[in-house]
Amino acid sequence: MSKPIEVEELVDRFVHRPLAARIVVLLLRTPITPNQVTLLSGIAGVLAGGALAWGAAHPVGRLLGGVLLFAAVVLDCCDGQLARARGAYSTTGAVLDGLTDYLVGVAFCAAATYVLVRHNASGGYWLLGLAGVASWAAHSALFDHARTRYTEQAGGGYVEREEDLGKVARERTAARAAGRRGEAFLLGVYERYTRAQQATVRIAPARDPAAYRAANRGRMYAWGLLGSGTHFTLAYLLAALSFFRPEALTAFFVVNLTVFNLLLAVLLVLEPRQSAG
Repeated sequence: MSKPIEVEELVDRFVHRPLAARIVVLLLRTPITPNQVTLLSGIAGVLAGGALAWGAAHPVGRLLGGVLLFAAVVLDCCDGQLARARGAYSTTGAVLDGLTDYLVGVAFCAAATYVLVRHNASGGYWLLGLAGVASWAAHSALFDHARTRYTEQAGGGYVEREEDLGKVARERTAARAAGRRGEAFLLGVYERYTRAQQATVRIAPARDPAAYRAANRGRMYAWGLLGSGTHFTLAYLLAALSFFRPEALTAFFVVNLTVFNLLLAVLLVLEPRQSAG
């Protein structure tokens, strides 16, 4: 049983994942693991931030930052596809993937803010950068929440989070006993996050999942505009554009604080009014 296609961000569906699928075909011939691909994605993303920061004085660095961030996003779509192809899904991998996304997002925002501070000779841009990264994090978290709610009702039996948390807790205990502290930490994070999701998302399936889906599909597509894939796309496009005009990076924060936050406000108002189906 597959999840509803509309819970996937459009840019991931039509750009990032098709490119990732081509890379996965090559990765299947190697011993590279999904977690290693996740780490490569994180490294590329952090290097993108470093290149962008270097670009405060060297325009080519800003272009390189955009290219590296694009590579990081595509690699981020590879790990899950590789795991499914090999039947090697793991809870640790899922947590590592989520944390890597946040790390790369913070690296980009910090670097973009640094470029704007240097370019405009004003420390006030640090406040803009802080507000921007906070908005990004809120958008991504609330999109994940909305996607889980929607999938519970429109999935026709498919649920986004159906892990046995008792099993996760036992895996964490075993990892700690074996001295794998990093794995134990990731499993602990995942357990707490999933418990919070399950405590928040207590929704019975819709009476008619097909009718619910038809009535609410457009709303879910709108939520997808607030996902991390959309934010990363805006980030790497504007980073590349900043090769010509550094102030293009300002648009990333302005769009987050105006357009995306306005969209979020509208969706939060509409959320309680969703059709029961």
